[in-house]
Amino acid sequence: MEPHNSPETRPAPSAGHLLVRVGEQICAVPVGAVRRVVRALTVHPLPGARAELAGLAEFAGEPLPVLDLGRLIGAPIGPHPLFPVTVVVWSRTADGREAIGLAADEALEVVDLSASSWLPAAGFLVGEALVGDQVVRVLDPDQLGGGS
Repeated sequence: MEPHNSPETRPAPSAGHLLVRVGEQICAVPVGAVRRVVRALTVHPLPGARAELAGLAEFAGEPLPVLDLGRLIGAPIGPHPLFPVTVVVWSRTADGREAIGLAADEALEVVDLSASSWLPAAGFLVGEALVGDQVVRVLDPDQLGGGS
């Protein structure tokens, strides 16, 4: 098993990141891990699943686990989203990679973030960075999958 946040699993030191709003917080997802951003998918809850797992949706004819990004990061609930999205990301697993959906309130823009300016974090959050005057939580999609 690879050590957490090894150079092989961390996003590139300076790379494009998709900013998404969830509740009152902004998260950054490495563009290289983003497969697609789509209008919020219809999610079917799974009885007994952990709270962060919103359920399963259909994407490209296949079942897609969808995580509630707000619950995952503990974001305070914001205003009702006008155009909620599902960000479909690739997550590395022991067997290769898998697609995972992240339910978010909206996709904002792509920005370049330099890892040298991040404050360190743990788990699926690899750091926090400032974009303008907003603190952005940087995600590592490889830590979200079944192989993490």
